[in-house]
Amino acid sequence: MRTVFAVLVGASCLLGGCSRGPEVEFVTSVPWGLIGTVIVLDSHTHTRFSDGALALPELVALAVRNGCDALAVTDHGDPRATAATPEYFAQIEAARREYPDLLLFAGMEWNIPPYRGREHVNILLDPSLERTVLPGFKTRFETGEASAVTALRWLEQQLPERDQAALIYNHPSRLDIDPEENDRDYTTWSEVGGLLIGFEGGPGHQKAASPGDYRGRFRTQARWDPVAAEVGGTWDRLLDAGYNVWAALAVSDYHNDGLDYPPCAFARTHLRVPQRDQRGVLLALRAGSFWADHGGILSAFDFVAFHPDLVIPAAPGEVIRAAPSAHLALRVKIKRGPGSEGLPVTIELFGNGVTGKPERVAFRELAPTDDTFDWRPEKLRPGADQASAYFRARAVVRKSPDATLSAYTNPIRIVLGR
Repeated sequence: MRTVFAVLVGASCLLGGCSRGPEVEFVTSVPWGLIGTVIVLDSHTHTRFSDGALALPELVALAVRNGCDALAVTDHGDPRATAATPEYFAQIEAARREYPDLLLFAGMEWNIPPYRGREHVNILLDPSLERTVLPGFKTRFETGEASAVTALRWLEQQLPERDQAALIYNHPSRLDIDPEENDRDYTTWSEVGGLLIGFEGGPGHQKAASPGDYRGRFRTQARWDPVAAEVGGTWDRLLDAGYNVWAALAVSDYHNDGLDYPPCAFARTHLRVPQRDQRGVLLALRAGSFWADHGGILSAFDFVAFHPDLVIPAAPGEVIRAAPSAHLALRVKIKRGPGSEGLPVTIELFGNGVTGKPERVAFRELAPTDDTFDWRPEKLRPGADQASAYFRARAVVRKSPDATLSAYTNPIRIVLGR
């Protein structure tokens, strides 16, 4: 059948001519990726319904005062905690009425098996499912011996649509024993329903003596988890293998003023959303149309790939197809925030499209008066998946020899071949 099709196409080209296809085209587009409304999210916070210091109304008020447009209350699902109870949902509903402009989620931080509380995953659901799904999930999968795969499969079956949930692997390296544990976890868990979107690259507890409160084998690097910060680390290995996984997410993990900055005061995740509601937040998280920073160093961080064959540039989360010889260009354009005023900002690009292995492929220090960095790879090479390349961006501000703040984008993927 394939041979007959090829012969017919060849014959028609000889008789009538065939127009040359575009050198670069979209495979997966995020229509709102460049034009969607920008909102600021904190996806990880706690109240007295588990181990937080504040009552839920106090936490919500604190988040609003510090600039959150969207907030997830993610109290622990431990049986002794009272998340996902009728009172929990009642207080969430009361807060929604008091702050109608805040996009509020009643989430839960799940003790994902088999780690017996060592590893955590945040569960964010469409508000229409919170009361019906979270209590049953907690009852079934916060105790007992059910596997993570069983729990994820059950959760998938409760969703009318996959886009009604987003799961995030929290502070992934904080208590790890070996450096490839997160790789194994992600590849196993993400294949069940596609609910796990990626990692909390910028963990909370940023006031701790060891930022992130990482006191085990692995420590944060310039306040970011090694999953995201380490070149060639977990994030890069998964991207290199062809997974579309996101880690440009920064949170407060607010418990108290001793360990944590208030929600959205220091760690900010900036989402481009297709609509200003909770569904829009979930769609943006799943699509990868977000970036994050610490310390207010940037108010805009635009990373795109452009080519004459593309009507609009490709943005993070999107996938394009390009010939290896296509003259693709990458551009980073920033707008400084109060945390970088008057300071140089170093822009770094990471990816596997130059040598076929994850690495830093380009960098430039932008003077305080500069805001744009353009770079072109000479030729694109595929990575470990033998089919595609990817690039992602980081911005770095060195406030002092001992104080470095960063911002991260999600990747753009390029499938090679036409």
